Amino acid sequence: MSKTVETYFYGQGRIYLRPVGTVGNGGWRWAGDMSSLTFGGTDETASHKESYSGQKSKVRSFSIGGDRTLKATIHQMDPIILAELLRGTISEIAAGTVTAEVFPATVAAGDVIKLDKPYNVSDLVITDSTASPVTLAPEHYDAFLEHGSIELRSLPSAPALIQPFKAAYKHAGARQVAFFNAAPKEMELRYEGINLAEGNAPVIAEFYKISTAPLQELALITSGNELAGMAYEAECLSDSRRPANGPLGRFGRYVAINPIQP
Repeated sequence: MSKTVETYFYGQGRIYLRPVGTVGNGGWRWAGDMSSLTFGGTDETASHKESYSGQKSKVRSFSIGGDRTLKATIHQMDPIILAELLRGTISEIAAGTVTAEVFPATVAAGDVIKLDKPYNVSDLVITDSTASPVTLAPEHYDAFLEHGSIELRSLPSAPALIQPFKAAYKHAGARQVAFFNAAPKEMELRYEGINLAEGNAPVIAEFYKISTAPLQELALITSGNELAGMAYEAECLSDSRRPANGPLGRFGRYVAINPIQP
């Protein structure tokens, strides 16, 4: 009698994504650090209970379909992955210079003003609205330049400055993600992993067509001693471009790669 060889799994690896329909073997991008990736599903069944014994025993039960899902925890928080999870679009903001951004008509000590271009502000100068503008001295305000935020601490009594105040400054470039202004995208997902429990044996898992669910939680304030993670969930769909009875199926495949022969 042959002996069953134990095989265990402890996986680590990289996850790649690309839009469904990409031609050729390219177009993949690394999704970044993921601390978990699981695949599972549920079956929808039809059944029948007999009516002749008085026991109403189930005599038939069979699958009529089901749902297949992928779940992951993503730690790569960049505009590309956020746009995908929040069904948004990315736009680029060029670095530039602002010469006369007008403050509210009247501001007082304690007010906080948010600049229109709050991207790593530098060379900030605040002046009043007189014909020969007077500069507001820095001791009258706190400037949080990385976020373009200004808190007025006081206003000089002499000379009295004429409002509204105006700001001149430089700002850095930025990338921004608009939330939920794009249609959902169907993606391919490829996992290139190693099985640490079996001598780093390489494995591949592919899912041909997935529809990503919108992000349910985005942690913006973090506590404890672990990095924030975003819950990723996608529904695995049937890829009708592939033959139903083909060796690779229509949903995906798992490949256990043989070791290199000496």
